Amino acid sequence: MSIHSWSMAGFSYGTQSSITTTFRGAAATADTTNSPESFRFPDNGNVQTVEIYFTGLSTTGQVCTMYLSRDSDGDVGVTPITNSASQDVQASLTTANAGFCAFEVGRDVHFDSGVASTTSGTIYVMIKLDTGTATTAAVRVNWRA
Repeated sequence: MSIHSWSMAGFSYGTQSSITTTFRGAAATADTTNSPESFRFPDNGNVQTVEIYFTGLSTTGQVCTMYLSRDSDGDVGVTPITNSASQDVQASLTTANAGFCAFEVGRDVHFDSGVASTTSGTIYVMIKLDTGTATTAAVRVNWRA
């Protein structure tokens, strides 16, 4: 249980194209072009959930695996790389070749300028599929600060 009282809640948004069986990072931050209500990721906050929406899925029955990283290379994980979160991609009810995953996280994250390839206001969601591909992944990181 945190002794901190959160005064703000929001989400950061990012996209990544060409999702395959190798981890690729989506930089979640304020992207008011693609998601007008998004905010920059707080330098000190708590990640509540991560939502990933895939388009252009090549096959059904795929498993999405994700972890959070401080850096764009995915080298400095905030959540475990091994034993990272995995779940079946749920098929969209109305859009062909689309689907989603939603992960509970509940992890405090603090910006560290000493980490290479990191940016204040951004967290990186590293994503891969167990089989097949997706054209894009739209990511929302819901947080409190």
